[in-house]
Amino acid sequence: MHTAAMGDAGKFEHLNELLAEHPAGDHDWLLLVDDDVVLGPRFLDRFLFCAEDAGLLLAQPAHRRHSHAAWGATRRLPGGAVRESRFVEIGPVTAFAAPVFDALLPFPELRMGWGLDLHWGALAREQGWRAGIVDATPVLHTAPVGGGYERAAAVAEAQLFLADRPYLTASQARWTRRI
Repeated sequence: MHTAAMGDAGKFEHLNELLAEHPAGDHDWLLLVDDDVVLGPRFLDRFLFCAEDAGLLLAQPAHRRHSHAAWGATRRLPGGAVRESRFVEIGPVTAFAAPVFDALLPFPELRMGWGLDLHWGALAREQGWRAGIVDATPVLHTAPVGGGYERAAAVAEAQLFLADRPYLTASQARWTRRI
């Protein structure tokens, strides 16, 4: 596991620095885990087992009921282990399987990263990558989404980033189905 203190740079700028020092290439998975998330017991083994068993190449755990979530579709649904989705969020926990590394790494030079998940969803659709939400391993995101920066700046960054890239619409991003 490798970590970075946030300082003045943004999340994805720091992640690129870590990836330059510790390339993901020889690993099966890359997990991005924010510092404001509570993981359940034996989270990692259970989460990756479910993701691999479902054939996911992009994955995220579901959010618990009282978790701060940006998208309602990512909240835990009882009665199943995994749902296929059209997208996964940029956090608080995001997992990438090795087959997507070449297409998604390094990350674009974004400070906050809003919209990046919608772009990943469009790439997943184009490439035939299965994305999904693991309901069996819900997490608690303890801080409000975007609490560390100005919302208007995040929206402006997303609009600029997505202006010349494919992306999912909000309604496309909300789609899920049990698998």
